[in-house]
Amino acid sequence: MPLWKHRYAFPRWSVGMRRHPAAGFTLLEMVLVLFLMALVASAGLMLTEGVEDQAKYDETKRRMEMIRKAIVGDPTRTVNGSPEISGFVADMGRLPGCLRELLEAFDCDDPANPLTQWTIDPTTGVASGWRGPYIQVLPDRDGVRRFRDGYGNDEDDKNFGWNWAIYDDEGRDTEDAAYEPPALSVRLQSNGPDGTLKYPAGDIDAENDEDKPKELITEYDWRVNLPYKVNVVFKNQSGVDVPEVGVTQDVVLLVYGNDFSSPLAESDSATLSQSAIPSNSMVIKDFNFTTSPGPIAIGNRPYVVACDKWDHDSDSGTDDEYTAFLGNGGSEGCSTESIGKDDARIFSVVPRQALHLNLDWVIE
Repeated sequence: MPLWKHRYAFPRWSVGMRRHPAAGFTLLEMVLVLFLMALVASAGLMLTEGVEDQAKYDETKRRMEMIRKAIVGDPTRTVNGSPEISGFVADMGRLPGCLRELLEAFDCDDPANPLTQWTIDPTTGVASGWRGPYIQVLPDRDGVRRFRDGYGNDEDDKNFGWNWAIYDDEGRDTEDAAYEPPALSVRLQSNGPDGTLKYPAGDIDAENDEDKPKELITEYDWRVNLPYKVNVVFKNQSGVDVPEVGVTQDVVLLVYGNDFSSPLAESDSATLSQSAIPSNSMVIKDFNFTTSPGPIAIGNRPYVVACDKWDHDSDSGTDDEYTAFLGNGGSEGCSTESIGKDDARIFSVVPRQALHLNLDWVIE
């Protein structure tokens, strides 16, 4: 058989080809790769160092702002063009005694007696009471709602690990034996990751204000000074002139807190002479405060135009007190009953705004 017929009888690699050994990494190459991987990992750790702590710090700041808004509301929000009035102070007329009062109707000063729930008079709109929770959180497994800082600190059942202190007008906090209500300001502080990096910085137990953490709530965030003069627009919708013929009545303006227990401010007497307010007309009368009427908490607050210490129970001679000025009917246009919520009207007190009061008093 000719040789050319047997050319494929030999292995193909033996014809003009050379066998090569299988390729692979040398030990030096593997060591170099591992070194580069470790270098990249360490660089990544350096770049992400402190990211978790920063996240906890940012979360703590966010939660402090939530606490602030739960107490005094958010004045940057508006409803029908007017600042929104909301929060614990607007409902209760005071600062909370501890953080837990924002989560449940728990009285920090008297835990055995829960806070009074929010109620509203459907006739006058005068409302008061606890309307929380002011911070929405899910309860823990034991059923208790807690609001910790971003680091998860939790050391007590009232403030959940936060450092909390409220102060009166002389800077004394609730732990001082000399403290006298009402509280005017709040300081709140997180202990941070280990108790040494606190936020805001400072010592909440320091004697000097400059050494304490900055205030979360100041007096000006939740109280407004009443003006020395208030204009009241009397709207006589009745069919007779007020006061009636032969009657001269002294009236005062009373401003109440939301609990409606006793007046927070009382004006000087203003005299309404016979027929001073004609039928189906409006008359503006000034009510003056010769002494400072003092500040009042933000929120919707009640007021009453009252007969000046009218003795509405002359038989007993003991009931010498204010009664609402109705204008017509009754004796000298005064109610025969003690002042109640159904006698009151309301006005709005907005934080950090000058209070110019022009109030309406309708006579029906």
